[in-house]
This record gives sequence, structure tokens and C-alpha cells, in this order.
Amino acid sequence: MAFLPRFATLFALLFWQLLVTPATVAEAVASEMVSAETANQAAQVTPEWVERYLYTRNSALLDDSPNDHVMSFYYFGRLDQRTLIGLERVRGDDYEQFFSLLVFEGAELLGYYRNVLSFPSGVADNGEVQFPRGVDVHLQGSDALLNITAPVFSGLCQRQRGAEAETDLCVPWMSARSQ
Repeated sequence: MAFLPRFATLFALLFWQLLVTPATVAEAVASEMVSAETANQAAQVTPEWVERYLYTRNSALLDDSPNDHVMSFYYFGRLDQRTLIGLERVRGDDYEQFFSLLVFEGAELLGYYRNVLSFPSGVADNGEVQFPRGVDVHLQGSDALLNITAPVFSGLCQRQRGAEAETDLCVPWMSARSQ
């Protein structure tokens, strides 16, 4: 008779596993599918893809672009679902350069910094955006560095070391969701 309670307990545990496991497995599979889809979206964010993305959305970043001498897109790095892309426009009789930094999450533009002083040199493993020597960079109102994994973005301030300018050039973060 001692066998019966053990059997009942074992049966109850197996029955419980059969009831719970399909939902748990389905949730795990769905989560992995979403994660894989998002990773796939982030992987498609290349300079060529961004150019098409901006043109199909009539982005303000491309205003008056037919008059540009040169328009180039650059990939600076990716961490998780965030990708940093640069847009260079060369305009006017003096062939003046204008640099913008775009942050994507998956395949969606989060926002951008328009007309920054200098492009970065890359993105570190922790998401911090690295700039070339001689360019001091911080977020407006703090000493924090730009990090593409940040939950919120603020203005970006840059200064070239040795430059005569006594103040930083600060450009605001332009959220794509507010446009």
C-alpha cells in the first residue's frame, strides 16, 4: 500500500509537467523567435539600408540633398539591438562637411544628432561611443559619455582640443518618435 501514495504523487507531478510544460515551451520559443527577429532587424541596418530607409520616409536629414556634392553613410558599430550610423553631407561652394549620427534600435530609427563636430571612431563593447584623439565629448549637462545603449539621450557636446573656441559645440538629440 505504500506504493500507491508514491505512485499518486509521481502521477500528479507528471500530469502537472504535461500541463505546464507546453505553455512554458511555447513562451520560450516565442521569446526566442522575437529575439531572433529583432537581432535579424538589427543586422540589416547597414549604410546602404539606412540610405533607402531615409529616402522612403522623406527624412528631414535629407532635405535639399540633390544639391549635395557628396552624401555618404558610415557604420560605426552595433551593440545588442542598437546600431550607430553616420551620415556625411558635403555641400556648398566651399565643399563644407556636415556630419550626423543616427541611432537605430532594430530596424527603427530612435533619433539622431544633426551637424556634430566629428564622427566617432567606433563603439566599445559596453556601448560607449569612442571619438578620435583630440575630440573631447560629453553629454550636455554632465560628464557622461555617449552610450548607444542608454535608455534616454540628451544633447551631445564636442570640442576639438587646441581649438580657439572656448565653448563646446552642443547639438540636441532629435527623437524620431516625436516627429
